[in-house]
Amino acid sequence: MALEDIPRLGCGRSIDRIWATLNQPPTAHEAQCDQCQAARTRLKGLSEATRSLREGDLHNPALKPRPGVTNAILDVARAEVRRSKRILLHRTDNGTTEISEQALSSIIRFAATTIPGIHSRRCRIEIRSAADSLSGEDNPTGNSRTTTNAGPHLFVNLRVAAAAGIDIPRTVDALRREIGNAIPAGVGISAGTINITVEDLYDV
Repeated sequence: MALEDIPRLGCGRSIDRIWATLNQPPTAHEAQCDQCQAARTRLKGLSEATRSLREGDLHNPALKPRPGVTNAILDVARAEVRRSKRILLHRTDNGTTEISEQALSSIIRFAATTIPGIHSRRCRIEIRSAADSLSGEDNPTGNSRTTTNAGPHLFVNLRVAAAAGIDIPRTVDALRREIGNAIPAGVGISAGTINITVEDLYDV
């Protein structure tokens, strides 16, 4: 599996790694990370349910799974763990449209790939109510207008690594604009406040 295809939480931690170390004490990062703690809790429930079923079915040859079933189940479990919080996009009398925090993180990470000299790392999204609609001074696109979108106010917290030698302030401004355009273009809600932290440099 390629590095970019490894299932990850919004904080950047590998779900497979959490699963493999589920019976060990949490790392320092996992002990402080809400996403990792939630993932560990869900995966422990899955582990206990799986163990109970396995013990009950172990000696029944008729219940032996076909090849590939285990991987299919794990794929579903990974997707469920990654979905995390839901963000309301649209509500009508016929129902609602939501997007998961993980899916929105994927849009943000994809936007980051369009900016030369930037590698995205951890992405966390805080969600506030529509009453906290951003004012012009918070507008990530740099415009002075006040948003009238009735949707949630997002606080995007993205950590990145930057290529050594680039103009970091100019590059980060370009990244912020790209994310500020990608979110409304992709899901139809305001990008809200975009906080970017350059936490490392890498050689090109």
